[in-house]
Amino acid sequence: MKFRSIFIGFMGTLGVVMAFAGLVAPETALGETGLSIVILSNLRAFMAAEVMMALFALYSLKNKQYQDAALIFLLITLIGWTIGQATSYVVDGAPNTFTTVSILLQAALIPVTWAALKKK
Repeated sequence: MKFRSIFIGFMGTLGVVMAFAGLVAPETALGETGLSIVILSNLRAFMAAEVMMALFALYSLKNKQYQDAALIFLLITLIGWTIGQATSYVVDGAPNTFTTVSILLQAALIPVTWAALKKK
């Protein structure tokens, strides 16, 4: 099995699980309580989009012609989340340990995603 297929399968599965948890129970997934309806609505919208992108990544495993698109979506998502969370870290202060670790993990996955995109 090729590196890119393994990576897409791993990231797609991880994305579905994590985003679905955030879609169903965002307060629990984030470890926060008392979030406003507006914040909950926006979190659920983002998580639903993440679920769909992760499902597309998994779909691309059977339809190889879509793998480049799936990896590009993943790369854009990782870069966007990392920039957004790093900006919040600077502007709003340090988040909890889970979020800090996720920022570092997302940043580390950017070059791995790029490498998977370049492998054919």
